[in-house]
Amino acid sequence: MKIAPLLIAAAITSLVACTSVDEVINEQATIQPDEARIDFFANRGEAFDNQREFVKLMCFNKRPNGALILRDVEEGEHVLFVRASVINSDLPFGNEREAIVRLEANLEGGKRYSLNQTRDNLNMKVWLQETDTGVPVSEIVSTRVEYPQYVGDLRLQQCKEGTV
Repeated sequence: MKIAPLLIAAAITSLVACTSVDEVINEQATIQPDEARIDFFANRGEAFDNQREFVKLMCFNKRPNGALILRDVEEGEHVLFVRASVINSDLPFGNEREAIVRLEANLEGGKRYSLNQTRDNLNMKVWLQETDTGVPVSEIVSTRVEYPQYVGDLRLQQCKEGTV
């Protein structure tokens, strides 16, 4: 008696899964001509033996939000605030250093862009580039990653200035 509902659930799940996977793939592959797609998250993995590096968009909808990974935005000029961080996995606390970077870019519709960075110890360079060609579309901003400090409403003010 318990097998029949299980078989029905498995059959329905496989039908829904097949159609939704197809839709997701097509949606990810298609970029509208009046929009640009940005991969707002860069992870450089184990750049150093025990450290991971992340660069991601700090704001969405003019408010701080670190959960954004992939987003379609209107073509044109944009101001983006990006959070670059380095995490030392060997330390139990106080293990993260960060920097907030302001990037300005003019994005063309129908193209895909991604964040990129390089790091030399605590000095980091961050930029936005066209994904297919690797050509930077923003200036390459040099910064230093440091321990996070209390900044009050500064992050909210920065996000209000941003365009994403």
